[in-house]
Amino acid sequence: MLGLPALTIKSGPFPSTIAILLAWVYVVSSIVLVAELTFAAMEEDGVGEVSFTGLATKALGNGFGALVAIVYASLSFSLLVACVSGIGSIVSQWFPCVDVALAFGLFPLAVGVVIRFFPFYAIDAANRLLCFVMLISISALVGIGLSVARSNVVASFSHASWSVSSILPAIPVMVLTLGFHVITPFICKIAGNSVHDARKAILIGGFIPLIMVFSWNLIVLGLSGTNPGASPGDPISLLLSVKSSALAAVQGFAFSALATSLIGYAVSFPKQLVDTLDLIFQKNNGGKNSSPAPMICDGNGAGRVGSLGYLRLDCVGHPGIILFSRLQHSSAPENYATSSKRAFDSIEVLVVPVVLGASVLIASFFRSTFSRALDFAGVYANCFLFGILPPLMAYIQQSRKKLRPEILPGGNVTLLLLFSVAVALGIWH
Repeated sequence: MLGLPALTIKSGPFPSTIAILLAWVYVVSSIVLVAELTFAAMEEDGVGEVSFTGLATKALGNGFGALVAIVYASLSFSLLVACVSGIGSIVSQWFPCVDVALAFGLFPLAVGVVIRFFPFYAIDAANRLLCFVMLISISALVGIGLSVARSNVVASFSHASWSVSSILPAIPVMVLTLGFHVITPFICKIAGNSVHDARKAILIGGFIPLIMVFSWNLIVLGLSGTNPGASPGDPISLLLSVKSSALAAVQGFAFSALATSLIGYAVSFPKQLVDTLDLIFQKNNGGKNSSPAPMICDGNGAGRVGSLGYLRLDCVGHPGIILFSRLQHSSAPENYATSSKRAFDSIEVLVVPVVLGASVLIASFFRSTFSRALDFAGVYANCFLFGILPPLMAYIQQSRKKLRPEILPGGNVTLLLLFSVAVALGIWH
């Protein structure tokens, strides 16, 4: 969302508004497909929740599921780097005398310390505070734009470019900004008991970010479009080039939005990375790690298989006793599971500073990282995950008779259109 005005400034407010609306229709249609796939998978497997990676694995196989996990991890890391780069640019603007590496590493260091040494409610409290600052900032920005700089906002509509080369580069970032495909399975879990309830939640919930993106794009273009200091190539420089009356609101919104995103990715990405590696290793091992529960016997007619304990009685008419219990004594399988869990936790603890450190290094030495990370996330990862996969998975599941045929108006023609748009965007860029 922060990088969107830098891409729409070439086309102008009115063409970009039409493009945002069309991108929203495209995104909502794709998310509806994910919701339909989610309910079909939950009904078939008898489970209460599935993940996006699970949907891909179910439709396209384990190998492709591992590929989806890798692409999704790459998407998350690119957005993490973009957050670090954006926050570093803002801190450098606030404190120009501070060393560049220190400016880019200060906030990620604070986030890493809080994640490592403080309980989760401290992270949640900090995130809630930043969300409150973001809400106040966007409200102040809209108020300033409609009152103080109303003439600039209206005057910006005089600039309009309808050429494809002006509009198309912004489409992937619009899709990335408006999309919430990954959390759609969770929405299906809490929205209701039918896909119709989920559709309603998707439409209502998707309308809110649409209004926010409309407002943000129009206000920022109006406040910075006539400013000679505006730099269309650098989203953060563009935001910081707005009129002084709105600069504090823009900086507050940009910093709080980037900070909340950084906290979210810093908390979730290390776990996601470890899970992805575990999924890849399980695939390479061909499931050799999964073996039946070991059978242990003491030689006296007593023993267990996993957590099932049994006792053989030699008396006629007494076939024996079987107990299901959580065994408290030590055993090799349980020690192995415990040690694996501890190893997993220790690896995850080590991954957090490594991931944050790598993000800081990349953002510090490559100052155009924000734009490049958004390009990768919006074009390659996002077009593949949320543009190509949903219509492809829907078509495959329909051919298997596991999904109703008329999900969207137009049937297979609409699925082909959604698929073609994603492929065209990827090829164009």
